[in-house]
Amino acid sequence: MKQVQMSAEKFIEKLGVDVYPITIIKFLLNKKRILSYFKKAVDNTSEIKFKYFIDHSECTTCKEKLETEKVLCRQHTSIERVLTASEVAFDLDTNIYFYKNEIYRMVGEKLVIVYCPHPKLINGEITDSKVRKINPITIDDKNLTGLPQYTKVKEFMSSALFDQYVRCWFNNEFSIITVPVDRNSQNWCLVANK
Repeated sequence: MKQVQMSAEKFIEKLGVDVYPITIIKFLLNKKRILSYFKKAVDNTSEIKFKYFIDHSECTTCKEKLETEKVLCRQHTSIERVLTASEVAFDLDTNIYFYKNEIYRMVGEKLVIVYCPHPKLINGEITDSKVRKINPITIDDKNLTGLPQYTKVKEFMSSALFDQYVRCWFNNEFSIITVPVDRNSQNWCLVANK
């Protein structure tokens, strides 16, 4: 029996916001892990490995990248995106925002952003850990008073996606399809584009 697939691209197009389809896929593949990052931010006994501030002027990586490539470092690019976005998606089930490659939420006075690198950047063998790769960033900065008032917030319920086979472009050769396991987790497979 052929399974019906939902297009992540069409899902986002319907929402009418600027979210990359792979970000939805990465959320479906990593929901438990992503929620654990938010939980750790609440738990003040958990040590945050790397703390970031809104101001990038003291970041040595930003200084180097601005000089050579005219861009901020990966972490400050995510911070700037989240704080200057105008149209975002919001998951009513988890109270999480989505914008471009970023999945994020305020946790008390901290902002936790989970950056979702695109799989087209994978070098070498395609492995489960490379496909599921995400990078958390915690901003613990007294200058951060909360998220901005976004121009447009389009709400959705991620619970409706967990029993779906969701597909999106992976790289020039493949598309990725999520494969439901239960109401909170999914596996994945690749299918040829041609």
